Amino acid sequence: SKFQIQTTESQRKIDINIMDETTDLLDEYVLSSQLLADGEPVRCIVATKAAAIGGESSSSSSSSLELLSGSQGGTVSRIVVLPSSTTPSDDPKRLGADDDSDDGMDVEEDGSSTPVLEIQPGGADARHPHQISAILHCSSSSSSNAASSPPSNATNIPPPNIYATGCKDGNVRIFDATTHELKFVLRGHTNAVTSLSWIPPAAGDEEEDGMPWLVSGSWDGTARAWSIPPAGGGGAQCLCVLGGHENTVSVAGLPPCGAAGARMLATVSAGAAEGNAIRGHAVRIWRLATVPSSDNPPAVAASYEMIARVADDHDGPMRDVVYDSDTDAIYTCSNDGTVKVRSARDGTCRTTLAYPGVGGDRPMFLSLCVVGDSATKAVIAGAEDGSVV
Repeated sequence: SKFQIQTTESQRKIDINIMDETTDLLDEYVLSSQLLADGEPVRCIVATKAAAIGGESSSSSSSSLELLSGSQGGTVSRIVVLPSSTTPSDDPKRLGADDDSDDGMDVEEDGSSTPVLEIQPGGADARHPHQISAILHCSSSSSSNAASSPPSNATNIPPPNIYATGCKDGNVRIFDATTHELKFVLRGHTNAVTSLSWIPPAAGDEEEDGMPWLVSGSWDGTARAWSIPPAGGGGAQCLCVLGGHENTVSVAGLPPCGAAGARMLATVSAGAAEGNAIRGHAVRIWRLATVPSSDNPPAVAASYEMIARVADDHDGPMRDVVYDSDTDAIYTCSNDGTVKVRSARDGTCRTTLAYPGVGGDRPMFLSLCVVGDSATKAVIAGAEDGSVV
């Protein structure tokens, strides 16, 4: 089944819409369930395949969906949704109403299942002191912040079983994806962390066991690359700081390209005010590589080089960036109500997807994702007026 997840800030609810797999994507989605989490506006959400339900293995877990949401109140909520095998394609049924159950999956007489909601599954120690503005899972299938899942690497070492959150206090927090225990905190940003992604390793990169790097973007005008240990334990550290951006930074890891051992990254900036206009919003393409060290134990750091920059081709601040492997392209969205499809090599624009209308008639696009396979590719933007385009 296919799920549509919408976050409704004004109502402080998470809406879950479900379709049968035979239903055309253009057909209308039917609201299946609304869940009230901690009563605060939902600021970010990520979806992945659910692990065990109620702490035990489940034969149905492969077809279920786990949502992790972050709220303005600093709370992570976990929702597990199991699609009904008996729901007819032309008449989707409600999965359930607001539910306060804290373990197990409630099954109705018609075979449908009520979503399981856990508020702050990691306990009191997992609460954030400020709003959660980004969330990224180690096996993310989709994200409101366009964060991609860490790809396979030459050493075939799986990524650590973790998820990361970005907080308005400027810190990145790493949690165990099964127990939701807070593992450690990555400090260094001086303002809110609003974007997270993975940077995949290059073939033959044996440093850090060929693990993907975590990258964070912030209101402080910087992006930071972080090493995460294979077990997700201690020892994580900042590899480099990419400065010089114009205001808020959004990030997207790119596949390796060019020099052996080099990793690739795209960053976009929101621009700076010049009188009544916003100028300088730019796409940057970076090449990163591990710096060799003779220390024992070796010190871990990364060199970086900006290899391309494209500025001011949107008519407003850029608000989000994603990379899509099928099209090998970068997608950026802006306050100007457009999405630009760009070369992943130099950031130049291939084509522009414009919302109908001109100027102030277009909604400001704040978030972006690209879904579907090469035959059914869809570009989806979230707008400030509450619409999804």
